Amino acid sequence: MLCTMTSSFHSRFALRWAPRVSRFAFCLLIASLLLAAAPATQPKPTVAVLPFLYTSPAEKKLAERMRFAVSQKLSRDGNVSRTDTIEVDQFLSALQIPMSTDMPSDDDLQKILATLHTTQTILGSVSNRTLTLTLYIGSTKTKSASVAIPPDTDSPRLAVEKILTDLTATEFTHIRDVECDHSDPVIEKLFAQRPNLVPDPSFEDASTDPQHVATAWSALLGADEYPPGLLHANAIDSLPDDQVAIVPKFVALHDDATGNCLLLRMSKNIAENNGLACTSTWIAIDANKKYRFTALYHSTGPALHLFLDGFAEHADQFGDKSNPEATRRQAYRFQVLPRGKTEKWTLIEADFTPSSTPNKLKPNDTLTVQWLRIKLYIYLHPGDVYFDDITLKKIAPD
Repeated sequence: MLCTMTSSFHSRFALRWAPRVSRFAFCLLIASLLLAAAPATQPKPTVAVLPFLYTSPAEKKLAERMRFAVSQKLSRDGNVSRTDTIEVDQFLSALQIPMSTDMPSDDDLQKILATLHTTQTILGSVSNRTLTLTLYIGSTKTKSASVAIPPDTDSPRLAVEKILTDLTATEFTHIRDVECDHSDPVIEKLFAQRPNLVPDPSFEDASTDPQHVATAWSALLGADEYPPGLLHANAIDSLPDDQVAIVPKFVALHDDATGNCLLLRMSKNIAENNGLACTSTWIAIDANKKYRFTALYHSTGPALHLFLDGFAEHADQFGDKSNPEATRRQAYRFQVLPRGKTEKWTLIEADFTPSSTPNKLKPNDTLTVQWLRIKLYIYLHPGDVYFDDITLKKIAPD
């Protein structure tokens, strides 16, 4: 009788659950087929930039600056995923392999390459203002290239682009020699009439803000980010290095100017490494329409490199949908020609068109630029840089 009851129970269980098991198995089959059919996303090649060697102690700072320039160029335009410089240095410290004036032995170099485990590794050296880079694919040395380093008063950008193109065949988009065209009277009239899209363009809002900060702007130094605060004239001399603040405009040239301006104060250490920046908030724009950017600046020493970065809607399933930083992806960048030290307030002008770009992660899809952020970046030499009257206007006819 027990056997009969057991058999009956198994029969009822099979009749009740068999359809559900079949449906579950069917769903698993469909899911596996869909996964197999989906195109695999190709990860970016990984690259590490080793400390650059130098032939004399006097070239140490130059070697560090060129390593920084190469690393930044790869990060911005090289279509690779770069291992952070600090992480690379930590690996070398753990291996107890110094890199300064002497080339590491073959055994030590293979240990470094195996530990980093990147797709590509770049080893550089500086000698008599000549930069030489050597590319390793995995653990194999593949190619070397050299370029003359320009004087310290000039940007090394073109030299870095040339040597990386020779070394890796990477193509870089060059900025223009002439950035603003005043020849069309229709455009000039539109620029005069159109509204300025930049929030707090003259840095006056900090005077009325309850916290006395410029909420439309963010100072950036490494991982630190904060809205610049308002300083009185008598407090400016005590402002520490590597800080950004809103200050009375007359302190820039000690004249009778009125209103406020933005001050970026930078030390020699930061100038030769990460640099200092201040970025605007999100500015709504129209893709594929021509715009004009202008700004006044005065530099006591640092070089300027300004960026106009365009962003498209590109939220993923993991990010916080209420956070613009998680839902917007950079899809466009315009680089303003570098500037240097000045004796007076100097005008910067640039016409540009924030164009939409193909979405590399989704074939036949386009990233449409909807927002712009202005990045005021200084580097190379220590000192103060003042900015005022930041302007962004659409100059494309309706």
